[in-house]
Amino acid sequence: MLGRELSKEFVLGAGEQIKQLLSPQDEHDRNVVKKGLILYRQGSIYNVSTTSHTVSAKVQDVTSVQVELDLDDFVMSTCTCPAPSICRHRIAAFLYVYASVDRVGTFVDLWKEEKPIEDVLKHVQKASSLLKPEKEYEDSSLASWIAFFDREFDSWSAQLSSPNQLFQSLFHHYYSALKKKAPKSPEMKQFFIVQASVTVFIKILQLINETKPTDYMLQHIIYPYIDQLSDNVAIAISEMKRYALPFALDPLLVDSVERFRELLFTSKQYQYERSNLYQLLWIELLRRDKFINIEREWLEEHLEDEKNHEPSFAVEMETALMHMDFLQSRDENIFETMKKLSPSALPFTFHWVEDIMKKKNWKRMSGWMSYMMDNSTEYINSDLPFEEKRQVIRYMMQLIKQYSKATNDEKLFERACRNMLPLSYAEYHDFLLDKEQYRTWIELQTLLGFSIEEMDTYVLRDIEKSEPGVLLPLYVKTVKHEISMKTRENYKMAVRYLKRMKSQYKKLKREEVWENYILQLSDEHKRLRAFQEELKKGKLIHD
Repeated sequence: MLGRELSKEFVLGAGEQIKQLLSPQDEHDRNVVKKGLILYRQGSIYNVSTTSHTVSAKVQDVTSVQVELDLDDFVMSTCTCPAPSICRHRIAAFLYVYASVDRVGTFVDLWKEEKPIEDVLKHVQKASSLLKPEKEYEDSSLASWIAFFDREFDSWSAQLSSPNQLFQSLFHHYYSALKKKAPKSPEMKQFFIVQASVTVFIKILQLINETKPTDYMLQHIIYPYIDQLSDNVAIAISEMKRYALPFALDPLLVDSVERFRELLFTSKQYQYERSNLYQLLWIELLRRDKFINIEREWLEEHLEDEKNHEPSFAVEMETALMHMDFLQSRDENIFETMKKLSPSALPFTFHWVEDIMKKKNWKRMSGWMSYMMDNSTEYINSDLPFEEKRQVIRYMMQLIKQYSKATNDEKLFERACRNMLPLSYAEYHDFLLDKEQYRTWIELQTLLGFSIEEMDTYVLRDIEKSEPGVLLPLYVKTVKHEISMKTRENYKMAVRYLKRMKSQYKKLKREEVWENYILQLSDEHKRLRAFQEELKKGKLIHD
């Protein structure tokens, strides 16, 4: 079975690599091969699966470990055991594979042979070099990169054995294969990873169009890959900024203008994620007037036509045009355009706000703070799902808090907390407790309809200790409610709160007020015999 799935050249090529990586003259290396051979002969390898040049297998040792062999570049093979380099498990799995193309004893005998150093250097190469030319693309040509990506995609598609894990395989096999072929120079390598990540993102969108996955798949299976690809782009760009970018990158950036535009039109799925990635790439890589003018001209020329298409990507194009305005600091244009869009467009502005804050341009930021404050009410009152709105407001409150802290404008954050209720409840709750504004905190709980039973007991105790008497109006209201329910259990709850009131009046040294209150309360409800009994049990009144 393995013999038909794996190329013999790859297996023999991997064997050549191992012979150069492990020396029969080194005691540690000899033990690794010896123990691997023992595991192989004990039949410890199981759950084996393969692609054209990779092998996945379990190896049963003291505990079971997972081995992933890369026959093309054996040093990239991995094992879940703690060994830092080639281990007995990787050797055992390799010998299992080798047995499908030749005798294991032949490999061991060949490994034990001593070779002159010239032979060693001559044969240290990837197995793939036996099958295809070493140069697979031109380093300074984006067209060449994309052609290479497409060839690799065709190769991956041809080897795909089952469509059941289509998106998983695309990410873990196709994407991994691209990254392994990145250029050697650090700055070009990172830009290659950016382009590979964008390519895989686009391939996922294309496959979504073809396969029509369910909502469950879109949310739980595919979305994590979309999210990880965006993170990988951000990480690669961050790494690029550690180096002085070479002039060779300029023609690649020019060609990227059209390439990144594909994120806007490839599919209707993941609109927010597509827009965010597009914005990130422009902010970090293409922020030059000559690129911006090219993109603006193209978008303006095609926008009106796009409104008549079905499906229409007019929203994506309008958002992209706003992004060009942002890159050229035309914020007022953005605010005017946003008025024409639905409230659901508000989160699309967050990338811009983040960029301004990162640059600590507080003067420019003040306009954006005003915009968010002015438009939050419409967003809160929109028909969008509650959880979606809560997430957006939570994030917006984080941005406002950062700005308030940086500009020492605490009142702005407090005002935002009030304006965005009830979605800003958690932030306002924490702010009021942090500032020990307990009376306002109680008003907040009452405003939102929380009963005292729903309030945090520890918070109530802290308030009673810090500011005795503040909770008394709340206790009075709660006692009145419990009595009105007219059940024995409610009377017991009322007495419990009355005891807390008594303790608070004592701390305030206002025992006379307490005595008058409890006598009046008892007299008011003298016909409620069960309540009177509970008052006596609680020693709040006497016969």
